[in-house]
Amino acid sequence: MVVVPARNAASTIAATVGSLLAQSVGPPQVLVVDDASDDDTAAVARAAGAVVLLDGPGLGPGGARNVGIAATETPLIAFCDADDLWPPQRLVMDLAGFAQDPDLEVLLGCTRFVADDQAFLQRLHFPLGEPIASIPHFGAATMRREVFARVGMVDEQLRHFEDYEWFQRARDLGVRLQTHGGISQTHRLHSGSWSRIHPSRPSDLIAILHRSLQRRRSTDGARQP
Repeated sequence: MVVVPARNAASTIAATVGSLLAQSVGPPQVLVVDDASDDDTAAVARAAGAVVLLDGPGLGPGGARNVGIAATETPLIAFCDADDLWPPQRLVMDLAGFAQDPDLEVLLGCTRFVADDQAFLQRLHFPLGEPIASIPHFGAATMRREVFARVGMVDEQLRHFEDYEWFQRARDLGVRLQTHGGISQTHRLHSGSWSRIHPSRPSDLIAILHRSLQRRRSTDGARQP
């Protein structure tokens, strides 16, 4: 199952759903969680071939993902933002990774970035020069469903870095995570992107890192005799 949180994404959701359904090994199930949109997001998503679940009011990306997780029963869950795209071989890579390692809990691929503002894209740092990076982003990850019982759901109070915060919790708990160098998603940065409309602050990330540090200190203290 692929969960797509969406709000006012009528202009992009058809292309997103189309990329999910165009997988080379056949289409996965696609669930769009329409988070209180006031445009035609739901109708466009249905017309593109997705199942649409209406929710609100305004839960935000984290809350919409949680609604989608709770509504699924498939053993594997993946995510895609409502303006991003999957390459045709994404599902092949995911299924192969989990087949090779029965104990694997999370598989994380690379993200390719594209932007309508090239100057904005150039301000980002990419180690290899190309706009590709391995980052803790839900859209590049596929998880076993039971990992959410272990790590917990997405923090709905966060409007930024909720992906990073969840992956920090997973790491602190020793979740078996594997990365690979394949492109798992194309992340589109445009004027309507959530991160452009609601820009983050450095303090948002610092607070999440502080949470992780406190967790590890608490765990280390509990292990001492």
